[in-house]
Parts: sequence; C-alpha cells; structure tokens
Amino acid sequence: MNGKVRIRTIALVALAMSAAASHAQCHQPRDTWLMKNYNFAGPPAPNSYPNTDPVVSQLQEIQNTLLSIMRKADFGDDFDTVLAAASQAADNAQLIGVITQRLQSATIAQMSRDQANAATASYSIAFQNHTVETAAAYWTDGLMLHYLTPQGAHVQVRLDLVDRDASIRLNRAKHLEFNLPQ
Repeated sequence: MNGKVRIRTIALVALAMSAAASHAQCHQPRDTWLMKNYNFAGPPAPNSYPNTDPVVSQLQEIQNTLLSIMRKADFGDDFDTVLAAASQAADNAQLIGVITQRLQSATIAQMSRDQANAATASYSIAFQNHTVETAAAYWTDGLMLHYLTPQGAHVQVRLDLVDRDASIRLNRAKHLEFNLPQ
C-alpha cells in the first residue's frame, strides 16, 4: 500500500512539474505573483520572434497526448503507464524549453547584430572645400550642423560650409537618408 501511495505521489509531482513547465511556455502572464514581482513591458514587437519551429509544435502535440494519458489513467490500476507518461512528459517539457530557448537566443543574437550594424552606420558629410568627414550621428540647430565623430567627438560647423548635394549623394549610395534644411 505504501508503494502505491509513493508512486502516486511521484506521478502527481511529475504532472505538476510538467504543468508548470507548460505554463512557463505561455506568453500571457496570468499569475498574480508574476504581476507583482515583474514589470511586463507588453507584447513583443511584431516579427521580433520567428514563428514556432515545427519540431516544437510536434513536441507540444506529444506533450498534450502524454498529459491526456496521465489525466485519463486510473492511478490505482495503471500506475506503470502513469509513471512512464509522467517521466516522458517531464523530459519532453525540458526538451521544449531547451529548443525554445535556443531559438529565442538565436533571434536575440540576430537582433543584436542588426542593432550593431545600425549603430556602426556612418554618415558622410561633404564640405565646400572638397573634404569629407564621417559622422556617427548628426542634427541641425538653426544655421549650425552638429555631428558626432565615430570616436565620439562633437563637431559644429555652419550649414553654408556643407555641400548638401554631394552629402546627399554619398549617403544615398550607403542607403542612408541625409536631410539638411535649406
């Protein structure tokens, strides 16, 4: 009798762990503890995460089948089946978590690379004296052009010293928009 109670307890613990892992995969926070202890910034930006990998979808279907077997099984008579299903469900939940984490890490790494490429975009500013300077960022203030060099230095020049047409052509060739007031 004590062995059956122990097996039931193990099966229930595995079921609870599997349910917790499945709940962790859910993107909508429903738990009040989470809402109190974490600041949710809202849903991710559109297309910031790729669609679910087909392998994860198939594993989720297997997981649902295993959980269904566990729910329908009679713990008293089918404890071997329940124990096997609980073990497989726990392994399956871990595998889903690992695959999902790797997919998200790859997406985040790609987003970081894209941001780094955007951050290294450099503008070309052509001047009337036929020199060209490189700027990491620029802005205008009245009759002055301000720009930051790639090294971080702040430079100010009068707008009448800038060759607007040449600057626009140089930046257009790099697929960058360069706008100066007239």
